[in-house]
Amino acid sequence: MEHKLLLLRSMMFVPGHNDKLIESAAKSTADALIFDLEDSVQPENNKLLARQNIVKHTKNPQFDRFQKFVRLNEIETSFFLQDVIQVTEANIDGFLLSKTNTKEDILYLDNLLTSIERERNLEKGKFSIIPILESAMSIVNINEIATASSRIIALGFGSEDYVSDIQGVRDFDTNTSIAFPRSLVPIVARAHKMEAIDAAYIKVHDLEGLARHLETGKILGYSGMWVLHPKQNDLVNEVFSPTAQEYEDSKNFLRLYAEAQKINKGVAIIEGKFVGPPLITKSKDIIARVELIEKRRQMFND
Repeated sequence: MEHKLLLLRSMMFVPGHNDKLIESAAKSTADALIFDLEDSVQPENNKLLARQNIVKHTKNPQFDRFQKFVRLNEIETSFFLQDVIQVTEANIDGFLLSKTNTKEDILYLDNLLTSIERERNLEKGKFSIIPILESAMSIVNINEIATASSRIIALGFGSEDYVSDIQGVRDFDTNTSIAFPRSLVPIVARAHKMEAIDAAYIKVHDLEGLARHLETGKILGYSGMWVLHPKQNDLVNEVFSPTAQEYEDSKNFLRLYAEAQKINKGVAIIEGKFVGPPLITKSKDIIARVELIEKRRQMFND
């Protein structure tokens, strides 16, 4: 399934019932806001308030420069159906499906969204889906989940619930307990031309630890990360943005490759580096991402 390139470097959670934090989020540097209906909305009687708040706030033009998602309560809960029915009235781009365990979870949400779109005369496929893979079962079923719906634009990893589910120990020094699933998620995401969203770094005041977490995530192939606090956004955006050198190198690679093609040479060599089709594909991705980032920067300045 082909998907257009998306800018989802920093995806910041905001409790849906908290007006103050929602208003503050409008001033943040996140690429995307995730209005939460799940863990952060407590006690449970705040769920209805959160849905109403999301509908109200997302229609405010100050949120237009963000991609906007809603994290739903789990399918098995009594909140799920009303979450979807009510929040589809909001000005949002899609949904995060907590604890996605099987393809049937995706199909259920997909069918529900299709029915709502048809009933309300909305564009078919208006709402996208990002499964959160945060259980042993989700990792076992990851490829079936990824291919269950054309609405899926990214796969996201959830480390804390995953470690709890496998009865492991969350080791921040070695990350041994999350090494396998954290490596697998971007592989499957990239296989299906999707974005890959890394687990949140829960030590929100530890920016040095965040930097190490981000470095590993970028090496593994992630293009973004769940964000828990506004102070994390700038560093996350920086790491998941191509450097100026990467951008210049990419332009040079494309130029040299085009010159090689004109004289019927399949490859070019620059500074001792073999410039063939794989590097050209990466260079095109880097240039496209820089263009998206520039558009986003202009939105902030307007």
